[in-house]
Amino acid sequence: MTTRDALSIVRLPLEILEVITEFSAVDAQLCISRVSKLFHSITLRALYRNLSLRSPRAVVGCCRTLVSNGRTTATVRSFVINYAHYPSSSNSFLASYYSLIRKALLSLSDIHTLKLLVHDPYYVTLLNHCMFPTLRQFECLLTPSTLLIKFLNRHPRINYLQVSPHENTSEFTDDGPAIPTLELPRLQYFAGNVQSVPVLRPTILRAAIITWNAMDTDPDLAFSALQHSRDTLGVVSCRRRGWNLDLFNAISLRLPEVISLHISNVLLVDSSPSDDYLQTIRTYLARFNRLQRLTINCIDYWEMGNITSQIEKDFATVTEWGDACPSLVEITLPHSKDLSWYRISENVWIPDPQHTAGGSWLYNTIVLKRHPSWNTFVDGLEDRLEKTTPATPTDYIEIIATVRLRLGGMLREKKDGAAVPSLPRKTQTSGRTGAGNASSSTPSD
Repeated sequence: MTTRDALSIVRLPLEILEVITEFSAVDAQLCISRVSKLFHSITLRALYRNLSLRSPRAVVGCCRTLVSNGRTTATVRSFVINYAHYPSSSNSFLASYYSLIRKALLSLSDIHTLKLLVHDPYYVTLLNHCMFPTLRQFECLLTPSTLLIKFLNRHPRINYLQVSPHENTSEFTDDGPAIPTLELPRLQYFAGNVQSVPVLRPTILRAAIITWNAMDTDPDLAFSALQHSRDTLGVVSCRRRGWNLDLFNAISLRLPEVISLHISNVLLVDSSPSDDYLQTIRTYLARFNRLQRLTINCIDYWEMGNITSQIEKDFATVTEWGDACPSLVEITLPHSKDLSWYRISENVWIPDPQHTAGGSWLYNTIVLKRHPSWNTFVDGLEDRLEKTTPATPTDYIEIIATVRLRLGGMLREKKDGAAVPSLPRKTQTSGRTGAGNASSSTPSD
């Protein structure tokens, strides 16, 4: 690079130089930082804005830099510690390790996101005297305790909170929580154990991901607390042992305005849902006013079962459920390998045509004329798209457009007598993931 080229780069606005630096690789940023004091200050912000430490060695190295160099701490906006660690008598850190982390945290005054994703209860003591005026997102694997609640109450701007999915058996009593109430007036998203919900009492919560583990807390106790956000709460996801009819009943009574509901049934012995179970769910669905998406999946705890759904029976089930809850537009049933059903007219449901099982069933249904009115359904889909409102979810509009395209192509191929090309296939997953995790889809080779 010539002197003239260097001068021309320096004349660029600082905003342009920052963008160039941000899109550079880390190795390139380290090289750029050695060019001059100007580029050193620019790359410093890019290198330290979002810190993610994946090992104890990285934690020590980074925290030493933050403690010794005050210019780096002013640029940090996101600080994440995430590594696998399960403390024991033979696997523990010295006090100097935690002291170094505490000093680094105390030096961070402008962070927006703090994540302490380590299974180490001692981390709660590191937050004892910390104060982050701009903190908005906090995630940890700590169980609710007096120290943790006091830390959270010092940060009223938090709108996203994640705590441990496990219970705190020491500070909670049978008569109720022995810890103070959590006061986060701006909290909109929560994920954690059900034991934490009664101390939340949120007013503008939009999504809640709740788990049950060792202790079988009464579902009604949790959902009665969530009623404070009844007008804003749109997404509820729960993971609990058993078939959870009592949980479904509590949600339908306490939170009938939810838009999306996901229930994961953790079963020690996997089995197909009974007819009584399906009919009971149908009864509860009639109580919901705005429910659009319903997902129920079964998690085989020991992974010894091999239960598969019968798509014809699933078709009858979603038709009955759709009749009970007219607002539903998407249903995913247990043991369906993530096959979703979509409403395409008043109460006509079809499986996802991009799913292997759904596409095959859809084509066979058309060829065998199981539903003589399929031709009118295709024409009706165009009207369905025209009637969608801005509030209609974008992915729902896209799936309706895809369904119309597939059905139209199938009908034309059937009429012309030509072979139907293979449909894109969605990767089938086992459905053994936790609540709130979405399945990915990839086209077939």
